[in-house]
Amino acid sequence: MKNLNLILAEIKKSIILFSILYTFTTITSSAWQLYTGQLTDTNVHLLNRAAVIFIAVATIHLFFKVQVKNQVLRYLLPYAISMGLVLGYTWLFGRFQPLHPDAYRDIFLNFTVIAAIVIAVMIIVEKVKQKRKEND
Repeated sequence: MKNLNLILAEIKKSIILFSILYTFTTITSSAWQLYTGQLTDTNVHLLNRAAVIFIAVATIHLFFKVQVKNQVLRYLLPYAISMGLVLGYTWLFGRFQPLHPDAYRDIFLNFTVIAAIVIAVMIIVEKVKQKRKEND
């Protein structure tokens, strides 16, 4: 029963994180599109965004769950797995609908920049915790 409660708590956290990230990226994207004169966004694009954010949430969980002594591998492994998933998703989607010529470049850069920011924040938090531990 305890394991079930832990799993349900993780699922709840994931759903909340997914909802926050999806809402933030959709509002940001919508504002940018309106600013540039694009008045509509397709349902397909919204669903693709949801799929990529789902992969991002899984990646964030991997960052926390993968415990390798080598700090580079601790962050590189989840990033590599998720990058493979997001590029695979892009390729799969491209089998059904034409992709923008820069689709792979765009998804790679967008995902990498966000991953780098998350990794940097996690490293900073880890260093601050370590420093506090040393001072106590």
